[in-house]
Amino acid sequence: MSPNVSQRALIVSTYSRRMLVKTTDGEIHKAKIKGKILKPVCGDVVEIVSERNEPEKIIYKIHTRKNELTRYNQNRKKESIAANLSMLAITAASPPKPDWFIVDRYIGAAELMDIKICIIINKEDLDWIDQEAKKTIDSYKEIGYPIITCSAKKKINLDALNLKLKNNVTIFVGQSGVGKSTIINTISYNSEQSTQVISTTTSMGQHTTVNSNMIDLPDGGSVIDSPGVREFIPSINSESKVISSFVEIQKHGIHCKYNNCLHIRENNCAVKSALRTKLINERRYESYKRLINAVKQSNKSKY
Repeated sequence: MSPNVSQRALIVSTYSRRMLVKTTDGEIHKAKIKGKILKPVCGDVVEIVSERNEPEKIIYKIHTRKNELTRYNQNRKKESIAANLSMLAITAASPPKPDWFIVDRYIGAAELMDIKICIIINKEDLDWIDQEAKKTIDSYKEIGYPIITCSAKKKINLDALNLKLKNNVTIFVGQSGVGKSTIINTISYNSEQSTQVISTTTSMGQHTTVNSNMIDLPDGGSVIDSPGVREFIPSINSESKVISSFVEIQKHGIHCKYNNCLHIRENNCAVKSALRTKLINERRYESYKRLINAVKQSNKSKY
């Protein structure tokens, strides 16, 4: 590419202010961001140029995103994780002990993005799915979310997972240590994503993926490996939008006689009636209330 001639490219790896980009001819280039305003993420389509005396390509423009997965960081600032996705693969396993409230929040983020959802229950070979876990998993099935139970280590049920991922741009999300990188290593054949054993002192996952990477799958589609989390708060700018992130609460909430009802303190609320008759799962409702509170606190901190 001649100096100063613009070319379109896809962000496939991020390393702080440096990136790997793939151009339309399939070539991979090192690149860096021009200025401090641009903040490209995996999945972004960008414009790059070559400049004299610069060994790396220069990213100077991000094309409009179809969607983006965002969260509040530790400073309660909105942070983009990935862009232009078609599916979230929300992964749970044990160890570490599953945090189903994190699963709910990722589900909610996908609902607000209007993209597909797949819940992956990994490490089936460890026989960790007790009655309590089964009850939670079944509650997701009842809502209508697809569940794939598998073992990346033993290569159990990965064909079903590959079929679900085919022709999608999917980001794997979930707690540290649930096996996201191991799954991607196995299904992509040639990936070299870093993996690490569970910490024996804390029984919590260790953060192995410090950067985001996009990997093409042999049967079509691509996956993004993202750093594991111990907390996730989607960047929702109003409490009322939390309702839309819980489909069953939104479904029953439309029958509520109160305008702008948040379905928490109001008497004779349609959602509370559905909760009493077990049309809404109690744990999911508790998750909804927790997210309402988290969003309220995050939005307060902006001012």
